[in-house]
Amino acid sequence: MILRHAFRPLDNVRLAHLCGALESHLRAIESALGVAIARRNESFRIEGTKAATDRAAVLLQTLYERAVRP
Repeated sequence: MILRHAFRPLDNVRLAHLCGALESHLRAIESALGVAIARRNESFRIEGTKAATDRAAVLLQTLYERAVRP
């Protein structure tokens, strides 16, 4: 299953904190949840099982909301 998610409102500082250096945080999430994450600007494409993509989307949204501070 492929799930698409976009963060609104766009905040580049939050995105930088969420993704990490060279997207290291996204790679850790991929490894932990068994999904593949592709990103272009504020749009994310999450691929995996339905349960895993749903969990990844919720996790990413939660981390984005908390990413105001590094």
